[in-house]
Amino acid sequence: MIKATIEGIGVVGGFGCGVRDLKKALLAGKSPLQTVRMPAKSGDVTVPALLADTSTLENYVSKRALRRLDHYTRMALLGGFLALDDAGIFNHRPASMGIILATGYGATCNTSDFKYSLTSGSDIFGSPIKFSNSVHNAAAAHLSILLKEKGPNLSISQFDMSVAQAFLTGLMWLSEGRVETVLVGGVDEYCNILGHYWQSVYGGRSNSDEISFPMDPAHAIIGEGAAFFVLSAKNKADTKHGVLEMVRIGNDLNSLVEITDRSSVILGADGYSDCLARYPQVISKTAVAGIYTGIYGGIPTGQAFDLAVAAMSLTDGVWYPAVAPGLDFYHTFGLSRRATPLETDRIYCLKLGSAGDYGLLTLAGS
Repeated sequence: MIKATIEGIGVVGGFGCGVRDLKKALLAGKSPLQTVRMPAKSGDVTVPALLADTSTLENYVSKRALRRLDHYTRMALLGGFLALDDAGIFNHRPASMGIILATGYGATCNTSDFKYSLTSGSDIFGSPIKFSNSVHNAAAAHLSILLKEKGPNLSISQFDMSVAQAFLTGLMWLSEGRVETVLVGGVDEYCNILGHYWQSVYGGRSNSDEISFPMDPAHAIIGEGAAFFVLSAKNKADTKHGVLEMVRIGNDLNSLVEITDRSSVILGADGYSDCLARYPQVISKTAVAGIYTGIYGGIPTGQAFDLAVAAMSLTDGVWYPAVAPGLDFYHTFGLSRRATPLETDRIYCLKLGSAGDYGLLTLAGS
């Protein structure tokens, strides 16, 4: 399989907009916490969330063009545009560019609103705008339309394995010579369905403005956002974001022989299912582990943000302090709460899936 140079990164989430804001949140050890107030049968409830602001999208696209686009699509557009801008090819792109969008939840809010309008009788014919934005490939399609790109376009939804599958597909496109460049990214959004679930399981049952937190929640705060990357098959010795050497997907943890006792590994430990129990089967206690879920929140496409953090670590020569969703993670993996020098030129991003599978991204310095 061909290796790919990462030429640009674009991120937006609860931490802010762009790599600079992501770095500030990493060094601060937190993202600004917001709350969402939701209606419930017993009264309104309030839940914490890490929400993304897409207002800077107007720097790239006119308000008129954005008028009918939902929040999910706007996050995807902003992440993709930021990555192209970072790569210096927003206005002058290669002749052939592919677009791959990974998502775990998809356009959940828009889909739920559309279904509710039909079942509640509030709009018996349904909104054509809501319907068009609810289909699974709407966000990727809007990226192609606004960029005027006619290359291959694909949306991938395999829950928490979506990101690894998207990057694997991107490498295949480059190795086949199908495109010169691939814009690959992950995007997921917050919706009230997730908020109600978090509140019922982890947040108590408060109907006041005060949030009832458990003492040490093992589950990450709900997040949303987009993380996109510009991949190229060009062999650049001075790449600023590193080289994506390998992508692996499987279900046999014994096959992860690359991760040794001295490896630097970023774990996608969002608290879903039994990930805390399974990661120690793969990661040695002497390995250098990092968890950054507390920065972007618990979302299926969190591995895309982990890859962005890995690229920043390689560029800066710094292993950033961990921001994990619970003290058990710190104790189990000996996570560092302070920045330390990075002692390797290769970082692994590992995500153990909810179905017993795994996705592994290997990023190396130039």
